[in-house]
Amino acid sequence: MSLLEIPTEARAAGWTLDYPLRPLHAGRELFVGACHCAGHEHGWSSVSAHHYELDVMREGMHLQSSGGVQRVMDPTCASLHAPGDEYLVNSPTRHPQRSTLLLLRGALAEELLPRMSARACYVSPAAARIHFELVHARDAVAIEETALALAHRILSDTTPARARRKRAITPSWRRLTEELHHVMVTRFRERLTVDSMAAACHASPFHASRVFRAVTGETLHRHLTRVRLRAALFMIGDVGPGRLAEIAFATGFSSHSHFTRAFRAEFGCAPSDLAAQRAPRPLRVHADWT
Repeated sequence: MSLLEIPTEARAAGWTLDYPLRPLHAGRELFVGACHCAGHEHGWSSVSAHHYELDVMREGMHLQSSGGVQRVMDPTCASLHAPGDEYLVNSPTRHPQRSTLLLLRGALAEELLPRMSARACYVSPAAARIHFELVHARDAVAIEETALALAHRILSDTTPARARRKRAITPSWRRLTEELHHVMVTRFRERLTVDSMAAACHASPFHASRVFRAVTGETLHRHLTRVRLRAALFMIGDVGPGRLAEIAFATGFSSHSHFTRAFRAEFGCAPSDLAAQRAPRPLRVHADWT
């Protein structure tokens, strides 16, 4: 892929990319893309980082050289680079490589990456599980929030324990949580993102996600899905069984299948089952009724 073939989503959001990938999310301060390389590229290729980059391997390996230090990159580690960093990459094996690339900038990068320079980051089992969830996420909010959780997990594991601080639940955190609740309850029919919800509350996406989970014990994505499902539940009895797809889109779900899976997981039955129970039964006329 040449620079002229940058995905529309990335170009529209002002992200600069020098390599082929499939965009999963393109927000103001966070970009998530799926990368694939066939492997066995002859020689070293020079790469310049335009944004903060966190490259998390899924499959395969490659060599990376930066500042005179050469590293083997595989799924047990991730590479972090800051804007302006130049490094070399070599793919000496014939095995394909797959990775997830997170690009960060602005206030989000300042919040997640304070004074962090280029380095190889350890991918713990917990981070690997989050990466698995990200790879299989289909909902836009789930992709964005899981990507934020992955970045935070990897960078927290990399930060020395003495540098970490446990934050107490403060009144400002509770106010932000109430504001996020309000956004979800009043705007759940829209195609919300973590970015848009945080912006509505004048917070960064990472801060909003972290605070909401700390205060409520659940993710923004989980709570938003629950709000949508409650609205859909009571719409089913009003519109009838033949309009479930309309209900799915009217309550903010990306597809009928996504709505059905979420509904079954929440209520233990498919929405079509519930709709069939609520469907009006035809009037049976007794033979003596003349």
